[in-house]
Amino acid sequence: MRLENPMNTGVVRTAAMMALVAVLLTGMTGCKGKKNTAIDPNLTNGNNSGGSETSSGNEMPEMNEAWLFSPATGLQAIYFDYDSYDLRTDALATLRDNADKIKNVPNSVIQIAGHCDERGTQEYNLALGEKRALAVRSHLMNLGVSGDRVVTITYGEEMPADASSNEAAWAKNRRCEFNKAM
Repeated sequence: MRLENPMNTGVVRTAAMMALVAVLLTGMTGCKGKKNTAIDPNLTNGNNSGGSETSSGNEMPEMNEAWLFSPATGLQAIYFDYDSYDLRTDALATLRDNADKIKNVPNSVIQIAGHCDERGTQEYNLALGEKRALAVRSHLMNLGVSGDRVVTITYGEEMPADASSNEAAWAKNRRCEFNKAM
């Protein structure tokens, strides 16, 4: 799916800001039809061992939030083509792996952060980042992850992974990242 670049008018800016507020409110309130509940800190697994892995008794490391959000073992970012929020083949494979990991740490709540490269207006990139995060959330739910465990946020172009201004940097910046929801 492709987005057309909107005209730079006051109406479009107002609509984009209203959409951003709606996204933020949706992320704070959870799924439609669910009771408005804040994230309960007691839902975490309580392992405050500083992130070291423990054994589950069968020589396999225990899967906990430290493991889930570790750069080496945890949830991996997915990437998008220019001006698109369609999930690429490589993203689908990564999302299958991420869904399995999320389901193995049942008390975790995940934040999906949508990002864009620097091209396009701020309003356009906020909307595109939102669509990317929502596409990822929807796919995770199709893979069996409960929707009340996944919230979304968009940063547009505001938090680049690579601040360079070339195609290699832009490809790194068109992404969704997975973070622990606070």
